[in-house]
This record gives sequence, structure tokens and C-alpha cells, in this order.
Amino acid sequence: MRCRQGGDCVLLVRDGDQHKMPVRHVGAAMRSILWGLTVTVICPYSAMSVRFVSVSLLNFGEIGEMMYAIRVFTCLLVVNGLSSALAQGLRVEAQVYRIDRDPANGRVAETRLSNSVTFFHSGRVYDYVESADEVIVFEPTARRFTILNTARELITTADFDEIKHLMKFRRTESKRYLQEFRGSGSPDADKVVRSLQFQLDPKFDTKFDSAVGLLTMTSPAWKYRVQTHAWHDADQVKVYLTYADWISQLNYVLDPASMFPEPRMLLNSKLCELDRMPTTVSLDLEADESVGLRAEHKFIKDLTDDDLHLIQAWDSAVGGGSLRKLSLRSYQEAVLVSQR
Repeated sequence: MRCRQGGDCVLLVRDGDQHKMPVRHVGAAMRSILWGLTVTVICPYSAMSVRFVSVSLLNFGEIGEMMYAIRVFTCLLVVNGLSSALAQGLRVEAQVYRIDRDPANGRVAETRLSNSVTFFHSGRVYDYVESADEVIVFEPTARRFTILNTARELITTADFDEIKHLMKFRRTESKRYLQEFRGSGSPDADKVVRSLQFQLDPKFDTKFDSAVGLLTMTSPAWKYRVQTHAWHDADQVKVYLTYADWISQLNYVLDPASMFPEPRMLLNSKLCELDRMPTTVSLDLEADESVGLRAEHKFIKDLTDDDLHLIQAWDSAVGGGSLRKLSLRSYQEAVLVSQR
């Protein structure tokens, strides 16, 4: 990933030496030089900086928190350069399926979980999920999401800082839950603990077959198989994957029962390195591959007149003042009550 202006990041280490490098190299540099150092990362084009304290004083859980912060920080660097690429227009149609396989007879059952369409236009991203009757507007320059439900005449916002705060809080709570659950005596304790620990700090063996565009990321518990596609606009690839990082975090904040975003963010990071779009993402959630998810994406260059009319209607609803403004928590409660 890189700043839109083509800029470098400056790493200031404790002895005062300065090292310039492209943004895409920040994560690797941090992993290689951080041990025992206090490091400040500065993007000269964004006026942002993040300070990481001495790693030698941290336990492994805190190191995981720090590496998560690095990924979020790198996403923030890309956010500053989204507007130009978004202005060109992109439509993404997505369908998500649950896959159930019966090992005994080989039967496979598919259940469609969601159907959505996402528009990238003029510095914003509009994600519409018909089944939820909800539009999520990603506004990177304002550093927030705006969420509206026109059927219920409700609107709320989620600032990036609020999302990061809630993510950190829920990671802390999840670790506390894991400690309690280990001693519960439940027959499923080991399985649950392993799954949650992996989601909090995922590690994959990664392979990419460039001949067919197939990316595989495997672990003892999870396995990603991703069919990828070379896209004509490298900036749009970065934009899409940055949005995918943020929406995975927002989805977890909105629905704590959903999976942690870290595994998908790790996948997005790899796709970003490859400069490729994911057309099909298959995820096996069990070691025997009996349960899985599949997301199918169709990427369409430019937007139609109908797409632009929808965007105009949503923008009018956001700015019209007719929707009832709620806090994020109140909005969640109102939507959950209406769905019962």
C-alpha cells in the first residue's frame, strides 16, 4: 500500500536514526526492527503518527495488539488517498453462501445468507444489503461510516476512532472470556478456545498459483481458497481492500456474534500485495471441511444511471434531516427489536 502522493513513511527509532520506506513495507519493517525499540511511524502527507512502546516490555498478547494496530494504521494511510480512485466509479455485486457438507454421503447443501451491491463513487462507498433494508456509507475523508435505514427512518454514524475503541474493548473482553471458559469444564471448551485464539491472532501458510490466480491460506482450523482476478486499476484494488478491512471491523462491532475481522484483514493484506481482486472467497471453518462459507464477487467498471440515481437518493436522505438520528448502540437495539 502507498500514499496517494507516492510518499514514504519515516520510522524514527530510539537512537534518533531515520529510515524512509514505502508504506507497503511498514509491517515487515516493524516486525524486523521493533524488538526492544520505541518507534514512531510518521506519514508526511497525512500528518498522522503512531507511537509503539518498547516491545521487549510487552507480553505476547500485547504484541498481538500492536501488530493489529500496525494493520489498522496502514489502512489509515491508504484512506487519505481514496478520493481519486473512488471518483472513477466501481460496482461490486456480492452473494454469500453457507456450505454444509455431509462426510458420510458426500452431499452438499448451500444456503444463501446475503445479497448485496456496493458502489464506489466520488470519494464514498455505498453498501446496500436488500434483506436488511440498510445502506452503509463509507466516508474516508470524514473518517466515519453513516448507516441509514429508510424504511424505519433511522440514521446513525460510527467514527473510525469509535470502531477502533470498540474493537480493542471486545478483544480485551474476548481474552477474559477465554480465560474463564478454559476452566469451565465444558466438553467443547478446547474447540472454542482454539477457534477464538486463532481469530484473535491468525496465522496461515500461504501459497499463490499465478498460473490460475488461486490464493490459498491454510491453518489447522481454517482454510481460505480465493480465486483472484487481475484488475485494470491498481488504485481501485487498494481502495476496495481498504474498504473491505473497515467493513469487516464495522460488521463485527454491529454484530458481536460474527467472526473476528483479523483473519479476513490478513487475507486482504495478501491480496493487496498481489494487486488482485477476489472473485470467489471460500472459507472452510472446520478441519474436516464440513462447514464453510463462500462469497462470490462480480466487479463492474463504472456505474449506470440507475446506480447514480440510487446514490443521489441516499445522499438526499442523509442530508435531508427527515431521518431520526440515533447513537450507534440505540440504532443496533432498534434494528434488533424490529427484526424479532
